[in-house]
Parts: sequence; structure tokens; C-alpha cells
Amino acid sequence: GEAIVADPGLSLAALLALVAESERPQPAERDAPMEPPESEPGHGINGTEAMAALAGVFPDDGIVVLEAPSSTLALRNQLRISRPGSYYFGAGGGLGFGLSAAVGVQLAQPDRPVVCVVGEGSAQYAITAFWSAAVYDVPVTFLVLRNSEYAILKWFSLAEGVEGAPGLDLPALDVASVAEGYGVPARRVEGGDELRSALESQIGSGRPGLVEVGVAPGMWLA
Repeated sequence: GEAIVADPGLSLAALLALVAESERPQPAERDAPMEPPESEPGHGINGTEAMAALAGVFPDDGIVVLEAPSSTLALRNQLRISRPGSYYFGAGGGLGFGLSAAVGVQLAQPDRPVVCVVGEGSAQYAITAFWSAAVYDVPVTFLVLRNSEYAILKWFSLAEGVEGAPGLDLPALDVASVAEGYGVPARRVEGGDELRSALESQIGSGRPGLVEVGVAPGMWLA
């Protein structure tokens, strides 16, 4: 085939001029976010509850950088973002960009609050981004979802019929203590109300900070 390299805006404008108007109706507005399922005792809140808590305090001008694969669909359902340039997500399925990207986005957009949603496994790839946030006082809010596993890789192993895949459990990773060691204040919470309060306080602080919440294992799709 042939590949054409062109400016996206000019290309779309040219294509639009070639397309006839359609009588199809406008797409209906999206339904309201689904109610989060109830959490099971002893397993932390579920990923959907965590994303609902974030959505409840997320500023209108906020930016989210997302690297929490097992809660990605839950966030997209609970947090309705309509302003351009407000959602950053890795392409191609690679891990490790989230913490560093959030610091970079905040430096590029100093007047808008940035929330980085990341799993404790994903955070290990570029953990020194906490140092950058602390030393340069970059006011990112880091929301760490601690589920003690690589949930997305467990899901893939089941989908591909791989039994006994090693290295998918992550017991006792203490991202909060690591962040504090780099100079980023950190707080651990348990439960949706406590998470909502902690996020609201941290987002409004104007300083870098981390909120870590224990979430139940598994994939959260809504």
C-alpha cells in the first residue's frame, strides 16, 4: 500500500470537503456512569469505586495521565473528560511512561492540575520521577492503586491459556514509602470516602503528593 504523510488538520479538512452530508442523527449522549459494584470485605475497594472517588473531586480543568491497565475502562466510564488535551494514555500497550509523563505534562501546563493514576507495578518502571517532582516542586497528584499483582498480565495469561505464569504477584510493594524517600509526601487510605477526601485535599494543595489506596485484585471494566 501507499502511505501519505500530511498535516492532520489540513488532511481532515480536505477529506471533509469530499464527504456528502449525512442524514444520520447525532450520537446520543453517553449514559451516566455505572454504579460501582460493592466491595468484598477484606479486599480493599474495587477499581471502579476508586475511579468514582476521583471523578467526584476531579477539577473541570484537570488533566489525567493514566497508567493503571486493570482500571483503565473503569476510569473512562466514571471520569467524563470533554476538554481537549486533558487525557494522556500510552499507545501500544507498553508500561513505564506514567510517572515521568505526568511530571512533564504538569511542567507544560503549570496552570492546570494534573493527576497521575498508576498501578504500583507500573510505578516501578520510572520510580525516579518522584525525585524530579520533589526537587522541582512539580505539583502532580499521584494516585497509586495497590492491588498486589500485575492484574493486566494475569488477564492476558488467562486469555492466552497460559497456566502458572511467574512473576505476576507483587506483595508488599511500598510505593508510598519510596515516594517519601524521594521527598514526595504520601498518604495511604482505605475506602472511597477517605480516598475522595485525600484526593480533594492533595489536588488543591499546589504541591506534589501521593495518595495510595488498596484495591481489590482483578480487572475493573466499568
